[in-house]
Amino acid sequence: MIDKVKSAVRQLLKRKVIGRPLVRLRFRMSRLSTRIMAIMLFPLVLFFVGLFSIDQYRTTLIRSEFTALERQGFTLARSLALAQSEIDGGLARRRLSPETMNHLLPLVGYGTELRARVFRTDGWLLADTARSSDGGEARLQRRRPAGNWERSSRYFQAMMRRAAGMIGSDRTLPVYREGRQQSANDYDEVLLALAGEPARQLRQDRRGRLVLSVAVPIQDLRLVRGALLVSISGGKIEEEIAEVNVVFIQLFGIVTLITIALSVYLARSITTPITYLAAEADNLRRSRDLSARMQRLPRRRDEIGRLSESLIELTDELQKRMAATAGFAADVSHELKNPLSSLRSATETISRISDQKQQKKLMNIILRDVVRLDRLITDISRASRLDNEMATESATRIDLRDLVDNFVAARQPTTESHTLSFDAVDDPVLVNVQDGRLVQILDNLLANAASFAPPATTISFSVGMTAAGEASLEVRDKGPGIPPDRLEEVFDRFYSERPADEAFGEHSGLGLSIAQQIARGYGGNLVVRNEDGACFTLTLPCAST
Repeated sequence: MIDKVKSAVRQLLKRKVIGRPLVRLRFRMSRLSTRIMAIMLFPLVLFFVGLFSIDQYRTTLIRSEFTALERQGFTLARSLALAQSEIDGGLARRRLSPETMNHLLPLVGYGTELRARVFRTDGWLLADTARSSDGGEARLQRRRPAGNWERSSRYFQAMMRRAAGMIGSDRTLPVYREGRQQSANDYDEVLLALAGEPARQLRQDRRGRLVLSVAVPIQDLRLVRGALLVSISGGKIEEEIAEVNVVFIQLFGIVTLITIALSVYLARSITTPITYLAAEADNLRRSRDLSARMQRLPRRRDEIGRLSESLIELTDELQKRMAATAGFAADVSHELKNPLSSLRSATETISRISDQKQQKKLMNIILRDVVRLDRLITDISRASRLDNEMATESATRIDLRDLVDNFVAARQPTTESHTLSFDAVDDPVLVNVQDGRLVQILDNLLANAASFAPPATTISFSVGMTAAGEASLEVRDKGPGIPPDRLEEVFDRFYSERPADEAFGEHSGLGLSIAQQIARGYGGNLVVRNEDGACFTLTLPCAST
């Protein structure tokens, strides 16, 4: 069998059914999950503990009753053996006389529930305390009819016995049967007693009630004269178990009420805040006020509280993006309106004049506005596609020193009016970026510095590390700097602060905004300060080594 299992495992390994990576499931018991599991398992655990306790208590009562019954049996058997010995005059005989049986009923006691039967060595029944002295028939009593409450109680007791029997040790007890002519062959314990060994037997009658019987040998020294079978009904045990069942019913009722209360609490603690969040989201969806916010759930520190915070952050972010989109559309329409108005005016005027010089001048204006529109539309297209393109691009680990050094060497021939310089630290400065996006930032910063710095001045690039452990790139120029109240506004879209000698429409005003958007997309930032001109600082997280 083991060889077959090993062979099957080898085949599965060859087929790569096992041994290949599977989906790793991570399960962490959260607060809410723990609460749900505790509420679901609490009543079930109590129920099984209660059944187990009842069964253990029932077993203890049966053992105690057997011990007492066995003690009584040995006392009765010893008394009968002594009485027979006196009748026999001290002779050892394997018999019991009818005269000895006259002592049986007084020894057992009148009106007791204990039943005693004496069997001879040949197996025949010699005496039975349950039979009358005259006719030898069993004494019968007419039972009064049971009421509805009693029948219900018996039915419940039977159900409890079945439930307890499912986890008990006496699930299949033999059924007690009694014929009109009894003999030792009807009772295994009597046969053992006739062989000199005391024995116990637990049975149940047809109604499921317990019957306890103990058989002991009637012997004088080692001579077995007969067997004594003492039996008693388990009514007292069933009554005590019934009392315990009543307590168990009360406990079960209390646990049920507690479970219902906890379930209601759990339902309210889950459904009420979720319903509230759904209503708030629906109200926010119907509202036209972009400044409206979802209200936080008070005193919630579990998963629902975190869900509420996430939904609030999500809606705030969506509102910010909606506002940004609306502002972007307004800015675009405004920026497109200016060259279009100029084009319209020039085209309307050119058809009304005949002077060729004026027509040529107007044609230059039209051409300049078309170039301006083309540049503006191109920059707008790049800005609108930036987020989606960055989401699909894969970043690589590069040394920021090498990239900036190559950029300065490549741009110096085309930047004849300024001198470009580069400085860097000795250690590698590794970042995870897409090199094309970083070059786009450098081009925008270089174009901005070249437009403001006086000719024949130096634009310096330096790479290093910040005190916080981030990669740093600084671009400095010798220009007039930025007004202190405009240090944040320069990164706004379509920022229009340009040099006085620059022709109108040379720049769209989106370069610095795009550069900052790229930097933040990689987890960094782009800021500016005045330091003998403008100093733009790009910070990026360092790549893990």
